[in-house]
Amino acid sequence: MTTFPRIVTLALWALAVVSLSKPASAQYPDRPVKIIVPYSAGGPADLLARVVAQKLSTSLGQSFLIENKPGAGLVVGAEAAAKSAPDGYTLFVAASSMLMDAGTNARGRSPEDNLRDFAPISLIGSLPLVVITNVSMPVQSARDLLDYARKRPGEVNFGSSGAGSLTALAGELFNTMGGVTMQHIPYRGINEAITDLIGGRVQVAFAGAPIALPNVKAGKVRAIAVTSLTRMSSASELPTLAETGLAGYDINPWYGLVAPTGTPAPILNKLHAEINRILAQAEVKERWSQWGAESTGSKSPAEFSNLMRNETTRWAKMRAEGKVKMD
Repeated sequence: MTTFPRIVTLALWALAVVSLSKPASAQYPDRPVKIIVPYSAGGPADLLARVVAQKLSTSLGQSFLIENKPGAGLVVGAEAAAKSAPDGYTLFVAASSMLMDAGTNARGRSPEDNLRDFAPISLIGSLPLVVITNVSMPVQSARDLLDYARKRPGEVNFGSSGAGSLTALAGELFNTMGGVTMQHIPYRGINEAITDLIGGRVQVAFAGAPIALPNVKAGKVRAIAVTSLTRMSSASELPTLAETGLAGYDINPWYGLVAPTGTPAPILNKLHAEINRILAQAEVKERWSQWGAESTGSKSPAEFSNLMRNETTRWAKMRAEGKVKMD
C-alpha cells in the first residue's frame, strides 16, 4: 500500500534534482529582463538597444524591457545598473564615452569604476558623429568652419547633449586640434541642441548619424563632415574631419551590452552568442546601415573587455598629452 506513493515521491525528487542541476544558462531567462539605457529615448543608443531588446525577447521567450535613465553624464544609469543583482536580469547599455573620463570623476564615477563594475557581453553597434551646422552659416566644409571660427574667437557656439557627454568631447577635441575657441552650450539631450541649432541659437553640433542625417535630408541643418577615421557607407559623400585638416581626429562612438560584475559566465556567453546571431541578420544590418551604424559585434566577451580597456588607455594618454580637455 505504501509502495506507489513512495515511487511518486522518489520520481518528484529526481525531477527536482535534474532541474536544479541544469546550468544557469539553460534556465535563463525565466522572467523579464531589464535593459538600462543611460540616455533619453530616441537617441542612437536607445534606437540600437530597442531593436536588440525586441529580437532577444523573440528568440529567448522572455520580455527584454528598455528603461531609460539619463542624467549626470551617464552616471545615473550606470549607478543603477552597477548596484543591481548580478543575475542577468539587469543589463546596461555601455558607451565608449564612459571610458573617456569626460567629467565623470566630478560626478562620482571614473573609467576605472566602469571597468570594475561591469562584465562585458558584446558590442551592439558603432557609429560616428556627424558635424552639422545651421543652414545660414556661410560654411560648406570643415575647413570653412575652422577658418570661420578662427576669425571669430569665442563667437561660434556648439551645442551638445550635456557636459561630459561624447558630443561635448567631440567639440572640445575639434577646438584643441583646430586651434579654435567655439563656446560649448550643454543641453539635456542632443535633440534639444539640434532644435536650437535649427533655430539659430547655436551654430554647430556634433550629433549621432541616426539623429543628424534625417535633419540633413529635410534641409533643416547642413552636414559638413563625420568624426570617424573612415567615411560612413550610408553617407559616403561626407568627408572625415581627418581628411579635411584635422589629421588623426577619430571619434567613432560604440555601444555595447554589459552586466553587473559577478553575473555568471554561462549567462554572459549565452547573451553574447544570441546578440551576435541577431547582429548577423540581414534585417538588422539594413536597419543599422540606414542609421549610419555598423552592426559588428564582438568575437567574445573577452574581446569586448579588451576593447574597453584599450579605449580607457587611449583617452588617458590623450588627456595627458593635452589633446583633449574635459568639462
